[in-house]
Amino acid sequence: MLRRHRIQQHFQHSVAALAGLITLVGIVVLPVSASAEPTDGTLTVIVNRDVDRNGSYSSDIDLPQPGIEIAATDATSNTVTGVTGRDGRFVLRATPELKGGRYFVVAKIPASLAGLAAVPESSTFQPLSTTVDVTSEDQTVRMGVAVGPMSTEPSQSQPTTMSRSSDRAGLARFAVGDLVWRDDNRSGVQDPGESPASDISVQLLNVDGGVVASTVSGPSGRYVFDNLPAGTYSIRFAGVPEDFRLAPTGVGDQRGTDSDADYSGVTPPFTLGVGEPNVRPTTAADGVAAAYINPTIDAGITPLRYAVSGRVWLDLNSDGIQQPDEPAGSATISLLSVAGNVVATITTDATGRYQFSNLRGGRYRLQFGGLPAHRIFTGRAAGTDPALDSGPDPATGRTPVFTLVRGAPNLVPVADGDAGSADFENPTLSAGLVCAYSVAGMVWLDQNGDGILGPGDPGVAGVTVELLGSRSQVPLAATVTSETGHYTFDHLPAGNYRIRFSKVPDGLMFTSRAAGNNPAVDSDADQAGTTAVFALGNANPADSTIDAGFTTPANYREVPGPDKTPVEAALSSTGGVAPQIPIVGVVLALAGVSCLLVARRRRTC
Repeated sequence: MLRRHRIQQHFQHSVAALAGLITLVGIVVLPVSASAEPTDGTLTVIVNRDVDRNGSYSSDIDLPQPGIEIAATDATSNTVTGVTGRDGRFVLRATPELKGGRYFVVAKIPASLAGLAAVPESSTFQPLSTTVDVTSEDQTVRMGVAVGPMSTEPSQSQPTTMSRSSDRAGLARFAVGDLVWRDDNRSGVQDPGESPASDISVQLLNVDGGVVASTVSGPSGRYVFDNLPAGTYSIRFAGVPEDFRLAPTGVGDQRGTDSDADYSGVTPPFTLGVGEPNVRPTTAADGVAAAYINPTIDAGITPLRYAVSGRVWLDLNSDGIQQPDEPAGSATISLLSVAGNVVATITTDATGRYQFSNLRGGRYRLQFGGLPAHRIFTGRAAGTDPALDSGPDPATGRTPVFTLVRGAPNLVPVADGDAGSADFENPTLSAGLVCAYSVAGMVWLDQNGDGILGPGDPGVAGVTVELLGSRSQVPLAATVTSETGHYTFDHLPAGNYRIRFSKVPDGLMFTSRAAGNNPAVDSDADQAGTTAVFALGNANPADSTIDAGFTTPANYREVPGPDKTPVEAALSSTGGVAPQIPIVGVVLALAGVSCLLVARRRRTC
């Protein structure tokens, strides 16, 4: 019996020793793996904002709260930190930094969310500091925060009386609204003195773009949507008057004074919820039943602005249509109201272009003037393209009345819809110029046959006068002398010309040519009725000395002038005397013919 007892004692001592060895091995082995046990579950911390402040979580009202700082500490004081995401969650899985098992979890409200406070512990919310055991399974901790201080009493002790901030279920309600105004200076910001815009359609849209409610802005420009549940919305502004558009969006840095709607009239999404940006408690002045309001969702409408532009060019071929290689002209252009009052005046630039911008809608016309010397307007409305023809009446320099209003002819949108100067432009009001040189003279009866127009010599009517090129016999133009014997060819381009007089009255012949020393009163026609070549150009823009005298054969006498030579001098296109070289003369003559052949042949000024 004693022996059995000793054996039992020996066995017990051996078991104890083995147990101590196992314990010692555990002490040695545990530090090798600092990670949580594989059987540890995942810790999920959820922070919700208690929107209705009733101390109890409600999935259809309370919102996730991002930005809450979370710290999880294990039994050996190792800590992992993080921040709740957009869904209000912080997830902690098995990690080498922590040993696992039981964690001490603390949630901290950062300074950026200083308006929030912890919700007292309740059946649905745990306190912001708690212990969680994830040894064998996943654990979820839900914590609550709310706007403003919360009572430390349990949620069930909160009063349940209804107020204007609650619906029948006792849930917080929201409102949104503000102002639609006329942004007269197109700044995109509400400025003092700018007037409200009434009767603008306003629609409340849900997150999917569906229409939740609709209203119109009142006489003061105000609109509001009241008694709304928390959620994400946007606003659409529509029904903008025809001569307005929405103001530029997102100008400035002050919410509530800018315009929020984009070019389509829809604002960016915003969330109605306690603690959301621009949401505040309502006051009596808001005039709504909801407890909270976002009073910053505005829209400005701005009057449409227009521009008028075009180009003044030299119509070298006189066809009334602007060609790509035709050079710039110059002019002074006045914008006139339909009543004829001057609105603005501008001068063309080096390329011949001009523009009037920032114009209100209305009816206008243009007055082109200040043309360079010896220039007149080409024919108007030639061809079928209004962007290439000439607009002003050649006699007055005025265009017809045109209208600046959305949808009017020839209006095109300006590339930058938010441009400060114009939304639409009429770029078709151009003006073509042609050269304006002239030649004139008189046919008279040289009664004494001296070849000089005397005080008593009468004019001869009905004589045919033809304008010729320097060498061609084909008339460029023709006319007949008036009752006083005068004739004129106007609106001629620069070049070399001759005049031919025909249909000499019976019994008469041409008097002596180039008699005397005064070209203004001599006769320029030879016995065939043709003058020498003369030039029209800037140096000789209007020649009124090309005359012809008739006399009877009995009175005719050859009276040479002091400088008369067998070869007549032809003036160059600048009015100077051309060199007396036959080859050069031929070149000038050919140039004159090429300049003067009509029907879309190129002319130079």
